Amino acid sequence: MAAPNGWDYIIVGGGLAGCALASRLHEYLPAARILVLEAGPDVGGRKDILHFQSFNFIGGEFDWNYKTTPQKAYGGRQVDLVSGRVLGTWTRGAKVDYDDWAEIVGDQRWSYEGQLPYFKKTEAWYNLLYKKSANHSLDGKLHIESPMSTGRLYPLADQVEQSWASLGFKALPEYDMNAGENIGLGELTENRHNGARQLASLAYPLDGVTLLTNVLVESVLTDETAGLRATGVRLADGAEYHGKDVILCAGAYRTPQLLMLSGLGPRDVLSKHGIRTKMDVPGVGQNFNDHILVFLNWRLKDPSKAYALGSSHPRWGEPQYAMGMPGSYAVSTTVPEDGLRAALARDGETDPDHPLLRSSHAVMGNIVLYFSTPPLVPDGTHISTALMGVKPTSRGTVSIASGNIADPPVLDPNYYSTEVDKYVWRTSLRRITQLMTGDTPLGREVAGETPLAGEPLSANATATDEYLDGRMKNQAISMFHGSGSCAMGTVVDSELRVKGVQNLRIVDASVFPVSIGAPIQAATYALAEQAAVLISKAT
Repeated sequence: MAAPNGWDYIIVGGGLAGCALASRLHEYLPAARILVLEAGPDVGGRKDILHFQSFNFIGGEFDWNYKTTPQKAYGGRQVDLVSGRVLGTWTRGAKVDYDDWAEIVGDQRWSYEGQLPYFKKTEAWYNLLYKKSANHSLDGKLHIESPMSTGRLYPLADQVEQSWASLGFKALPEYDMNAGENIGLGELTENRHNGARQLASLAYPLDGVTLLTNVLVESVLTDETAGLRATGVRLADGAEYHGKDVILCAGAYRTPQLLMLSGLGPRDVLSKHGIRTKMDVPGVGQNFNDHILVFLNWRLKDPSKAYALGSSHPRWGEPQYAMGMPGSYAVSTTVPEDGLRAALARDGETDPDHPLLRSSHAVMGNIVLYFSTPPLVPDGTHISTALMGVKPTSRGTVSIASGNIADPPVLDPNYYSTEVDKYVWRTSLRRITQLMTGDTPLGREVAGETPLAGEPLSANATATDEYLDGRMKNQAISMFHGSGSCAMGTVVDSELRVKGVQNLRIVDASVFPVSIGAPIQAATYALAEQAAVLISKAT
Protein backbone atom coordinates (compact mmCIF):
# COMPACT_ATOMS: atom_id res chain seq x y z
CA MET A 1 0.00 0.00 0.00
CA ALA A 2 1.26 3.46 -0.90
CA ALA A 3 1.95 6.02 1.79
CA PRO A 4 -1.02 8.42 1.97
CA ASN A 5 0.99 11.62 2.24
CA GLY A 6 3.91 13.43 0.73
CA TRP A 7 3.28 12.92 -2.98
CA ASP A 8 4.57 15.47 -5.45
CA TYR A 9 1.94 14.56 -8.07
CA ILE A 10 -1.32 12.68 -7.62
CA ILE A 11 -2.69 11.69 -11.04
CA VAL A 12 -6.32 10.61 -11.15
CA GLY A 13 -6.85 8.24 -14.07
CA GLY A 14 -4.55 5.65 -15.62
CA GLY A 15 -5.78 5.87 -19.18
CA LEU A 16 -3.69 7.06 -22.09
CA ALA A 17 -3.34 10.66 -20.82
CA GLY A 18 -2.58 9.61 -17.25
CA CYS A 19 -0.01 6.97 -18.24
CA ALA A 20 1.76 9.21 -20.76
CA LEU A 21 1.86 12.09 -18.29
CA ALA A 22 3.10 9.99 -15.36
CA SER A 23 5.77 8.28 -17.44
CA ARG A 24 7.11 11.54 -18.87
CA LEU A 25 7.03 13.33 -15.50
CA HIS A 26 9.13 10.54 -14.02
CA GLU A 27 11.52 10.85 -16.96
CA TYR A 28 11.85 14.62 -16.57
CA LEU A 29 11.75 14.66 -12.75
CA PRO A 30 13.15 11.30 -11.59
CA ALA A 31 13.15 12.31 -7.93
CA ALA A 32 9.45 13.26 -7.96
CA ARG A 33 7.06 11.07 -6.01
CA ILE A 34 4.22 10.26 -8.40
CA LEU A 35 1.01 8.41 -7.53
CA VAL A 36 -1.44 7.22 -10.19
CA LEU A 37 -4.93 6.20 -9.07
CA GLU A 38 -6.90 4.09 -11.57
CA ALA A 39 -10.49 2.88 -11.13
CA GLY A 40 -9.97 -0.22 -13.26
CA PRO A 41 -7.50 -3.10 -13.31
CA ASP A 42 -4.04 -3.30 -14.81
CA VAL A 43 -4.57 -5.11 -18.13
CA GLY A 44 -0.95 -5.15 -19.26
CA GLY A 45 -1.03 -8.93 -19.42
CA ARG A 46 -4.36 -9.24 -21.22
CA LYS A 47 -3.49 -10.19 -24.80
CA ASP A 48 -7.15 -10.82 -25.66
CA ILE A 49 -7.92 -7.08 -25.98
CA LEU A 50 -5.06 -6.26 -28.33
CA HIS A 51 -6.37 -7.37 -31.72
CA PHE A 52 -8.97 -6.06 -34.11
CA GLN A 53 -11.26 -9.04 -33.75
CA SER A 54 -11.64 -8.63 -29.98
CA PHE A 55 -14.07 -6.00 -28.71
CA ASN A 56 -14.64 -7.43 -25.25
CA PHE A 57 -14.10 -4.01 -23.69
CA ILE A 58 -17.25 -2.60 -25.37
CA GLY A 59 -20.06 -3.24 -22.91
CA GLY A 60 -17.79 -5.68 -21.11
CA GLU A 61 -15.72 -5.88 -17.99
CA PHE A 62 -13.60 -2.80 -18.75
CA ASP A 63 -16.41 -0.48 -19.84
CA TRP A 64 -18.24 1.95 -17.53
CA ASN A 65 -21.34 1.15 -19.64
CA TYR A 66 -22.53 4.75 -19.79
CA LYS A 67 -25.54 5.87 -21.79
CA THR A 68 -26.59 9.31 -22.91
CA THR A 69 -29.74 10.96 -21.70
CA PRO A 70 -32.65 10.46 -24.14
CA GLN A 71 -31.65 12.36 -27.29
CA LYS A 72 -34.33 14.65 -28.69
CA ALA A 73 -33.12 14.42 -32.31
CA TYR A 74 -33.15 10.62 -32.04
CA GLY A 75 -36.74 10.39 -30.83
CA GLY A 76 -35.70 9.88 -27.21
CA ARG A 77 -33.28 7.05 -28.00
CA GLN A 78 -30.38 6.65 -25.59
CA VAL A 79 -26.94 6.03 -27.07
CA ASP A 80 -24.20 3.86 -25.56
CA LEU A 81 -21.09 5.84 -24.64
CA VAL A 82 -18.17 3.45 -24.35
CA SER A 83 -15.64 4.52 -21.74
CA GLY A 84 -12.81 2.18 -20.83
CA ARG A 85 -11.57 1.80 -17.31
CA VAL A 86 -8.37 -0.05 -18.00
CA LEU A 87 -4.76 0.95 -17.65
CA GLY A 88 -5.37 1.57 -21.31
CA THR A 89 -7.38 4.89 -36.19
CA TRP A 90 -4.41 7.24 -35.56
CA THR A 91 -5.28 10.61 -37.10
CA ARG A 92 -4.21 14.00 -35.76
CA GLY A 93 -6.73 16.24 -37.37
CA ALA A 94 -5.77 19.28 -39.40
CA LYS A 95 -3.56 22.29 -38.82
CA VAL A 96 -6.65 24.52 -38.75
CA ASP A 97 -8.09 22.60 -35.76
CA TYR A 98 -5.13 23.44 -33.56
CA ASP A 99 -4.70 26.96 -34.92
CA ASP A 100 -8.34 27.61 -33.97
CA TRP A 101 -7.53 26.22 -30.51
CA ALA A 102 -4.53 28.53 -30.12
CA GLU A 103 -6.57 31.54 -31.21
CA ILE A 104 -9.33 30.80 -28.71
CA VAL A 105 -6.94 30.53 -25.75
CA GLY A 106 -4.42 33.13 -26.92
CA ASP A 107 -1.44 30.80 -26.69
CA GLN A 108 0.51 29.57 -29.72
CA ARG A 109 1.81 26.56 -27.81
CA TRP A 110 -1.52 24.93 -28.67
CA SER A 111 -1.32 25.73 -32.38
CA TYR A 112 -0.38 23.02 -34.86
CA GLU A 113 3.24 24.15 -34.93
CA GLY A 114 3.23 24.30 -31.14
CA GLN A 115 1.86 20.78 -30.83
CA LEU A 116 3.88 19.24 -33.68
CA PRO A 117 6.96 18.37 -31.55
CA TYR A 118 4.67 16.47 -29.19
CA PHE A 119 2.88 14.61 -31.96
CA LYS A 120 6.30 13.51 -33.15
CA LYS A 121 7.30 12.36 -29.65
CA THR A 122 4.40 9.93 -29.70
CA GLU A 123 5.08 8.39 -33.11
CA ALA A 124 7.25 5.60 -34.43
CA TRP A 125 6.00 6.18 -37.98
CA TYR A 126 5.72 3.24 -40.34
CA ASN A 127 7.22 4.85 -43.45
CA LEU A 128 11.02 5.01 -43.54
CA LEU A 129 10.77 7.70 -46.21
CA TYR A 130 9.90 10.02 -43.33
CA LYS A 131 13.33 9.66 -41.71
CA LYS A 132 14.01 13.35 -42.25
CA SER A 133 10.40 14.48 -42.31
CA ALA A 134 9.26 17.64 -40.56
CA ASN A 135 5.95 15.93 -39.82
CA HIS A 136 6.88 12.55 -38.37
CA SER A 137 9.30 10.68 -36.18
CA LEU A 138 10.55 7.10 -36.42
CA ASP A 139 11.47 6.71 -32.76
CA GLY A 140 8.45 7.86 -30.73
CA LYS A 141 6.60 5.79 -28.14
CA LEU A 142 3.81 4.39 -30.31
CA HIS A 143 4.19 2.35 -33.48
CA ILE A 144 1.95 3.51 -36.31
CA GLU A 145 1.10 0.98 -39.03
CA SER A 146 -0.89 1.00 -42.27
CA PRO A 147 -2.29 -1.54 -44.74
CA MET A 148 0.65 -1.09 -47.11
CA SER A 149 3.26 -1.28 -44.34
CA THR A 150 1.81 -4.62 -43.19
CA GLY A 151 1.35 -6.09 -46.67
CA ARG A 152 -2.45 -5.89 -46.74
CA LEU A 153 -3.13 -5.39 -50.44
CA TYR A 154 -6.90 -5.25 -50.70
CA PRO A 155 -8.37 -5.93 -54.17
CA LEU A 156 -10.81 -3.00 -53.99
CA ALA A 157 -8.20 -0.40 -52.99
CA ASP A 158 -7.79 1.03 -56.50
CA GLN A 159 -11.55 1.29 -57.03
CA VAL A 160 -11.92 3.11 -53.70
CA GLU A 161 -9.23 5.64 -54.62
CA GLN A 162 -10.58 6.17 -58.13
CA SER A 163 -14.14 6.56 -56.91
CA TRP A 164 -13.26 9.23 -54.39
CA ALA A 165 -11.20 11.05 -57.04
CA SER A 166 -14.23 11.07 -59.33
CA LEU A 167 -16.11 12.96 -56.60
CA GLY A 168 -13.31 15.49 -56.20
CA PHE A 169 -11.39 14.04 -53.24
CA LYS A 170 -7.96 13.02 -54.46
CA ALA A 171 -5.03 11.39 -52.73
CA LEU A 172 -3.05 13.60 -50.36
CA PRO A 173 0.73 13.88 -50.86
CA GLU A 174 2.34 10.57 -49.85
CA TYR A 175 -1.18 9.43 -48.86
CA ASP A 176 -0.47 11.16 -45.54
CA MET A 177 -3.44 12.52 -43.59
CA ASN A 178 -1.20 13.43 -40.65
CA ALA A 179 0.86 16.23 -42.18
CA GLY A 180 -1.34 19.23 -41.40
CA GLU A 181 -3.72 19.06 -44.34
CA ASN A 182 -6.34 16.34 -44.24
CA ILE A 183 -9.01 17.09 -46.85
CA GLY A 184 -8.77 14.21 -49.31
CA LEU A 185 -7.71 10.57 -49.30
CA GLY A 186 -4.98 9.20 -47.08
CA GLU A 187 -3.80 5.77 -46.08
CA LEU A 188 -5.60 4.32 -43.08
CA THR A 189 -3.17 4.49 -40.14
CA GLU A 190 -3.55 2.80 -36.76
CA ASN A 191 -1.77 2.68 -33.43
CA ARG A 192 -0.55 -0.92 -33.68
CA HIS A 193 2.68 -2.89 -33.41
CA ASN A 194 2.75 -6.05 -35.51
CA GLY A 195 -1.02 -5.80 -35.65
CA ALA A 196 -1.60 -5.52 -31.90
CA ARG A 197 -3.02 -2.52 -30.10
CA GLN A 198 -0.56 -0.72 -27.86
CA LEU A 199 -1.69 -0.11 -24.30
CA ALA A 200 -0.66 3.25 -22.90
CA SER A 201 0.77 1.64 -19.77
CA LEU A 202 3.13 -0.48 -21.89
CA ALA A 203 4.11 2.18 -24.42
CA TYR A 204 4.69 4.62 -21.55
CA PRO A 205 6.10 2.40 -18.78
CA LEU A 206 5.28 3.31 -15.21
CA ASP A 207 8.52 2.08 -13.66
CA GLY A 208 9.37 4.47 -10.84
CA VAL A 209 5.72 5.53 -10.51
CA THR A 210 3.42 4.22 -7.77
CA LEU A 211 0.23 2.80 -9.24
CA LEU A 212 -2.93 1.83 -7.39
CA THR A 213 -5.63 0.07 -9.42
CA ASN A 214 -9.27 -0.67 -8.65
CA VAL A 215 -9.57 2.51 -6.58
CA LEU A 216 -12.30 5.06 -7.23
CA VAL A 217 -11.54 8.70 -6.47
CA GLU A 218 -14.55 10.42 -4.94
CA SER A 219 -13.42 14.05 -4.74
CA VAL A 220 -10.53 16.50 -4.72
CA LEU A 221 -9.55 17.73 -1.27
CA THR A 222 -9.04 21.47 -0.92
CA ASP A 223 -7.76 23.97 1.63
CA GLU A 224 -9.61 27.31 1.79
CA THR A 225 -7.50 29.10 4.40
CA ALA A 226 -5.46 31.13 1.91
CA GLY A 227 -7.39 31.07 -1.30
CA LEU A 228 -8.51 27.75 -2.72
CA ARG A 229 -5.80 25.09 -3.02
CA ALA A 230 -5.95 21.39 -3.90
CA THR A 231 -4.24 19.24 -1.29
CA GLY A 232 -5.09 15.68 -2.32
CA VAL A 233 -7.98 13.32 -3.05
CA ARG A 234 -10.48 11.22 -1.18
CA LEU A 235 -11.41 7.71 -2.37
CA ALA A 236 -14.90 6.24 -2.34
CA ASP A 237 -13.89 4.08 0.63
CA GLY A 238 -12.89 7.19 2.62
CA ALA A 239 -9.12 6.84 2.26
CA GLU A 240 -7.24 10.07 1.60
CA TYR A 241 -4.02 10.77 -0.29
CA HIS A 242 -2.29 14.12 0.07
CA GLY A 243 0.23 15.80 -2.20
CA LYS A 244 1.52 19.03 -3.69
CA ASP A 245 -0.29 18.82 -7.03
CA VAL A 246 -3.42 17.02 -8.15
CA ILE A 247 -3.86 16.30 -11.86
CA LEU A 248 -7.18 15.02 -13.20
CA CYS A 249 -6.88 12.66 -16.18
CA ALA A 250 -10.26 10.98 -15.74
CA GLY A 251 -11.64 11.93 -19.16
CA ALA A 252 -14.41 14.11 -20.54
CA TYR A 253 -17.12 12.24 -18.59
CA ARG A 254 -15.55 11.69 -15.17
CA THR A 255 -13.36 14.79 -14.78
CA PRO A 256 -16.27 17.28 -14.69
CA GLN A 257 -18.14 14.93 -12.38
CA LEU A 258 -15.18 14.87 -9.99
CA LEU A 259 -14.93 18.65 -10.03
CA MET A 260 -18.63 19.04 -9.22
CA LEU A 261 -18.51 16.47 -6.41
CA SER A 262 -15.58 18.49 -5.03
CA GLY A 263 -17.67 21.68 -4.90
CA LEU A 264 -16.13 23.12 -8.08
CA GLY A 265 -18.76 23.71 -10.74
CA PRO A 266 -22.01 25.46 -11.58
CA ARG A 267 -23.59 26.72 -8.37
CA ASP A 268 -27.13 25.78 -9.40
CA VAL A 269 -26.14 22.18 -10.11
CA LEU A 270 -24.21 21.82 -6.87
CA SER A 271 -27.02 23.36 -4.80
CA LYS A 272 -29.55 21.02 -6.37
CA HIS A 273 -27.59 18.03 -5.04
CA GLY A 274 -26.72 19.49 -1.64
CA ILE A 275 -23.05 20.07 -2.44
CA ARG A 276 -21.45 23.14 -0.90
CA THR A 277 -20.07 25.43 -3.59
CA LYS A 278 -16.41 26.12 -2.96
CA MET A 279 -16.09 27.90 -6.29
CA ASP A 280 -18.78 28.70 -8.84
CA VAL A 281 -17.39 27.50 -12.19
CA PRO A 282 -20.23 27.67 -14.74
CA GLY A 283 -18.07 26.18 -17.51
CA VAL A 284 -17.62 22.81 -15.83
CA GLY A 285 -19.63 20.29 -17.83
CA GLN A 286 -20.43 22.72 -20.67
CA ASN A 287 -19.16 22.61 -24.29
CA PHE A 288 -19.45 18.80 -24.26
CA ASN A 289 -19.37 17.29 -27.74
CA ASP A 290 -18.92 13.91 -29.35
CA HIS A 291 -18.44 12.51 -32.85
CA ILE A 292 -21.43 10.73 -34.41
CA LEU A 293 -20.85 7.44 -36.27
CA VAL A 294 -23.04 5.76 -38.88
CA PHE A 295 -22.41 2.37 -40.52
CA LEU A 296 -24.03 1.44 -43.85
CA ASN A 297 -23.88 -2.00 -45.51
CA TRP A 298 -23.57 -2.40 -49.29
CA ARG A 299 -24.37 -5.64 -51.15
CA LEU A 300 -21.80 -6.80 -53.69
CA LYS A 301 -22.91 -7.73 -57.21
CA ASP A 302 -20.52 -10.67 -57.41
CA PRO A 303 -19.39 -12.06 -54.02
CA SER A 304 -17.26 -14.64 -55.85
CA LYS A 305 -14.71 -11.91 -56.52
CA ALA A 306 -13.81 -12.25 -52.81
CA TYR A 307 -13.67 -8.53 -52.09
CA ALA A 308 -15.05 -8.97 -48.57
CA LEU A 309 -13.96 -10.62 -45.35
CA GLY A 310 -15.86 -13.86 -44.89
CA SER A 311 -15.38 -15.12 -48.42
CA SER A 312 -13.56 -18.39 -49.03
CA HIS A 313 -10.60 -16.77 -50.80
CA PRO A 314 -7.31 -17.85 -49.17
CA ARG A 315 -6.17 -14.20 -48.92
CA TRP A 316 -8.41 -13.72 -45.89
CA GLY A 317 -6.61 -16.48 -44.05
CA GLU A 318 -3.17 -14.93 -44.52
CA PRO A 319 -1.83 -13.58 -41.19
CA GLN A 320 -1.28 -9.99 -42.34
CA TYR A 321 -5.01 -9.55 -42.97
CA ALA A 322 -5.63 -9.92 -39.24
CA MET A 323 -3.17 -7.10 -38.44
CA GLY A 324 -5.53 -4.17 -38.73
CA MET A 325 -8.87 -2.79 -39.73
CA PRO A 326 -9.89 -4.21 -43.15
CA GLY A 327 -9.84 -0.96 -45.09
CA SER A 328 -7.36 0.86 -47.30
CA TYR A 329 -8.01 4.56 -46.93
CA ALA A 330 -9.55 7.22 -44.73
CA VAL A 331 -11.10 10.15 -46.55
CA SER A 332 -11.87 13.52 -45.00
CA THR A 333 -14.49 15.54 -46.84
CA THR A 334 -15.96 19.02 -46.83
CA VAL A 335 -19.39 20.39 -47.76
CA PRO A 336 -20.22 23.21 -50.19
CA GLU A 337 -19.58 26.60 -48.63
CA ASP A 338 -22.86 28.17 -49.74
CA GLY A 339 -24.88 25.46 -48.01
CA LEU A 340 -22.67 25.67 -44.93
CA ARG A 341 -23.10 29.44 -44.77
CA ALA A 342 -26.88 29.09 -45.05
CA ALA A 343 -26.95 26.45 -42.30
CA LEU A 344 -24.89 28.68 -40.03
CA ALA A 345 -27.34 31.52 -40.64
CA ARG A 346 -30.25 29.26 -39.67
CA ASP A 347 -28.38 28.57 -36.42
CA GLY A 348 -28.04 32.34 -35.83
CA GLU A 349 -24.34 32.36 -36.74
CA THR A 350 -23.95 35.27 -39.16
CA ASP A 351 -20.31 36.21 -38.57
CA PRO A 352 -18.59 36.06 -41.99
CA ASP A 353 -15.38 35.26 -40.11
CA HIS A 354 -16.82 32.17 -38.43
CA PRO A 355 -14.06 29.53 -38.02
CA LEU A 356 -15.86 27.08 -40.30
CA LEU A 357 -15.91 29.76 -43.03
CA ARG A 358 -12.53 31.37 -42.42
CA SER A 359 -10.69 28.15 -43.26
CA SER A 360 -11.70 24.96 -45.02
CA HIS A 361 -12.35 22.25 -42.43
CA ALA A 362 -12.87 18.55 -42.94
CA VAL A 363 -16.30 17.89 -41.48
CA MET A 364 -16.79 14.18 -42.27
CA GLY A 365 -14.52 11.17 -42.05
CA ASN A 366 -15.24 8.27 -44.41
CA ILE A 367 -13.86 4.71 -44.56
CA VAL A 368 -14.85 1.92 -46.95
CA LEU A 369 -14.55 -1.32 -44.97
CA TYR A 370 -14.17 -4.71 -46.63
CA PHE A 371 -16.60 -6.51 -44.33
CA SER A 372 -20.21 -6.16 -43.22
CA THR A 373 -21.13 -4.49 -39.96
CA PRO A 374 -23.83 -5.55 -37.46
CA PRO A 375 -26.48 -6.76 -37.60
CA LEU A 376 -25.08 -8.49 -40.71
CA VAL A 377 -22.38 -11.11 -40.24
CA PRO A 378 -19.19 -11.03 -42.37
CA ASP A 379 -19.99 -13.69 -44.97
CA GLY A 380 -18.31 -12.19 -48.03
CA THR A 381 -21.50 -10.77 -49.53
CA HIS A 382 -21.26 -7.17 -48.28
CA ILE A 383 -18.82 -4.36 -47.69
CA SER A 384 -19.64 -1.36 -45.53
CA THR A 385 -18.91 2.30 -44.98
CA ALA A 386 -18.21 4.11 -41.73
CA LEU A 387 -19.06 7.82 -41.60
CA MET A 388 -17.93 9.98 -38.68
CA GLY A 389 -18.99 13.60 -38.23
CA VAL A 390 -15.74 15.19 -37.08
CA LYS A 391 -16.64 18.88 -36.64
CA PRO A 392 -20.00 18.89 -34.86
CA THR A 393 -21.39 22.24 -33.81
CA SER A 394 -23.93 20.62 -31.47
CA ARG A 395 -22.94 21.11 -27.85
CA GLY A 396 -24.24 19.33 -24.78
CA THR A 397 -23.49 18.95 -21.10
CA VAL A 398 -22.00 16.65 -18.50
CA SER A 399 -23.69 16.87 -15.12
CA ILE A 400 -24.24 14.79 -12.00
CA ALA A 401 -27.16 12.63 -10.88
CA SER A 402 -26.32 12.93 -7.18
CA GLY A 403 -23.52 13.66 -4.75
CA ASN A 404 -22.39 10.02 -4.92
CA ILE A 405 -19.45 9.10 -7.16
CA ALA A 406 -20.95 5.62 -7.61
CA ASP A 407 -23.78 7.16 -9.67
CA PRO A 408 -22.81 7.64 -13.32
CA PRO A 409 -22.48 11.19 -14.66
CA VAL A 410 -25.42 12.58 -16.62
CA LEU A 411 -24.24 12.73 -20.24
CA ASP A 412 -26.14 14.76 -22.81
CA PRO A 413 -24.18 15.29 -26.06
CA ASN A 414 -27.28 16.94 -27.59
CA TYR A 415 -26.56 15.16 -30.87
CA TYR A 416 -27.76 16.45 -34.23
CA SER A 417 -29.25 19.60 -32.74
CA THR A 418 -27.89 22.25 -35.12
CA GLU A 419 -28.71 23.05 -38.72
CA VAL A 420 -25.01 22.80 -39.54
CA ASP A 421 -24.78 19.22 -38.29
CA LYS A 422 -27.94 18.28 -40.19
CA TYR A 423 -26.62 19.84 -43.40
CA VAL A 424 -23.26 18.09 -43.04
CA TRP A 425 -24.85 14.69 -42.50
CA ARG A 426 -27.46 15.01 -45.22
CA THR A 427 -24.81 16.08 -47.72
CA SER A 428 -22.43 13.32 -46.65
CA LEU A 429 -25.06 10.57 -46.79
CA ARG A 430 -25.97 11.61 -50.31
CA ARG A 431 -22.29 11.67 -51.30
CA ILE A 432 -21.49 8.24 -49.88
CA THR A 433 -24.50 6.84 -51.74
CA GLN A 434 -23.18 8.35 -54.97
CA LEU A 435 -19.75 6.87 -54.24
CA MET A 436 -21.10 3.38 -53.61
CA THR A 437 -23.92 3.09 -56.15
CA GLY A 438 -23.38 5.84 -58.73
CA ASP A 439 -21.31 5.84 -61.90
CA THR A 440 -18.03 5.15 -60.11
CA PRO A 441 -15.65 2.16 -60.09
CA LEU A 442 -17.14 1.12 -56.74
CA GLY A 443 -20.67 1.62 -58.05
CA ARG A 444 -19.97 -0.96 -60.73
CA GLU A 445 -19.23 -3.54 -58.03
CA VAL A 446 -22.06 -2.73 -55.60
CA ALA A 447 -25.66 -3.82 -56.11
CA GLY A 448 -27.13 -1.50 -53.49
CA GLU A 449 -27.52 -0.77 -49.80
CA THR A 450 -28.95 -3.27 -47.33
CA PRO A 451 -30.57 -1.02 -44.72
CA LEU A 452 -31.39 -1.90 -41.14
CA ALA A 453 -34.99 -0.96 -41.90
CA GLY A 454 -36.90 0.97 -44.54
CA GLU A 455 -35.92 1.82 -48.07
CA PRO A 456 -32.28 1.57 -49.23
CA LEU A 457 -30.32 4.65 -50.15
CA SER A 458 -30.04 5.05 -53.90
CA ALA A 459 -27.96 7.36 -56.08
CA ASN A 460 -30.77 7.35 -58.64
CA ALA A 461 -33.34 8.88 -56.30
CA THR A 462 -33.03 12.04 -54.25
CA ALA A 463 -33.61 11.19 -50.60
CA THR A 464 -35.50 13.90 -48.77
CA ASP A 465 -34.06 15.71 -45.79
CA GLU A 466 -36.77 14.17 -43.64
CA TYR A 467 -35.85 10.65 -44.78
CA LEU A 468 -32.15 11.21 -44.05
CA ASP A 469 -32.98 12.69 -40.65
CA GLY A 470 -34.97 9.54 -39.98
CA ARG A 471 -31.99 7.38 -40.84
CA MET A 472 -29.88 9.38 -38.37
CA LYS A 473 -32.60 9.07 -35.74
CA ASN A 474 -32.52 5.28 -35.99
CA GLN A 475 -28.90 4.48 -36.84
CA ALA A 476 -26.50 7.09 -35.51
CA ILE A 477 -24.29 5.99 -32.63
CA SER A 478 -21.34 7.43 -30.73
CA MET A 479 -17.74 7.23 -31.90
CA PHE A 480 -16.77 7.52 -28.20
CA HIS A 481 -14.82 10.75 -28.72
CA GLY A 482 -16.31 12.87 -25.94
CA SER A 483 -14.39 16.09 -25.31
CA GLY A 484 -14.61 19.73 -24.32
CA SER A 485 -16.44 19.46 -20.99
CA CYS A 486 -13.77 21.41 -19.03
CA ALA A 487 -12.58 23.58 -21.88
CA MET A 488 -9.32 25.50 -21.96
CA GLY A 489 -10.09 29.20 -21.80
CA THR A 490 -13.10 28.75 -19.52
CA VAL A 491 -12.32 26.06 -16.92
CA VAL A 492 -8.54 25.76 -17.30
CA ASP A 493 -5.92 28.22 -18.49
CA SER A 494 -3.36 27.47 -21.17
CA GLU A 495 -1.08 25.94 -18.50
CA LEU A 496 -3.90 23.44 -17.80
CA ARG A 497 -4.48 24.91 -14.33
CA VAL A 498 -8.06 25.00 -13.08
CA LYS A 499 -8.85 28.68 -12.84
CA GLY A 500 -9.14 29.90 -9.26
CA VAL A 501 -7.74 26.71 -7.71
CA GLN A 502 -4.07 26.39 -6.89
CA ASN A 503 -2.26 23.09 -7.48
CA LEU A 504 -5.04 21.55 -9.56
CA ARG A 505 -4.68 20.74 -13.26
CA ILE A 506 -6.61 18.80 -15.90
CA VAL A 507 -4.87 16.76 -18.60
CA ASP A 508 -7.39 14.92 -20.75
CA ALA A 509 -9.75 15.48 -23.67
CA SER A 510 -12.15 17.48 -21.51
CA VAL A 511 -9.89 20.54 -21.99
CA PHE A 512 -10.19 20.63 -25.81
CA PRO A 513 -11.86 23.98 -26.54
CA VAL A 514 -12.70 22.91 -30.12
CA SER A 515 -13.89 19.67 -31.63
CA ILE A 516 -10.81 18.00 -33.12
CA GLY A 517 -11.58 16.97 -36.71
CA ALA A 518 -10.35 13.41 -36.23
CA PRO A 519 -10.39 10.58 -33.67
CA ILE A 520 -9.03 12.11 -30.46
CA GLN A 521 -6.39 9.53 -29.49
CA ALA A 522 -3.42 11.24 -31.16
CA ALA A 523 -4.50 14.67 -29.91
CA THR A 524 -4.82 13.38 -26.34
CA TYR A 525 -1.37 11.80 -26.37
CA ALA A 526 0.14 15.03 -27.70
CA LEU A 527 -1.70 16.99 -25.01
CA ALA A 528 -0.21 14.75 -22.32
CA GLU A 529 3.27 15.08 -23.83
CA GLN A 530 3.12 18.87 -23.79
CA ALA A 531 1.52 18.88 -20.33
CA ALA A 532 4.45 16.89 -18.93
CA VAL A 533 6.84 19.55 -20.20
CA LEU A 534 4.73 22.43 -18.86
CA ILE A 535 4.30 20.83 -15.44
CA SER A 536 7.93 19.75 -15.07
CA LYS A 537 9.11 23.27 -15.92
CA ALA A 538 6.72 24.78 -13.37
CA THR A 539 8.38 23.05 -10.42
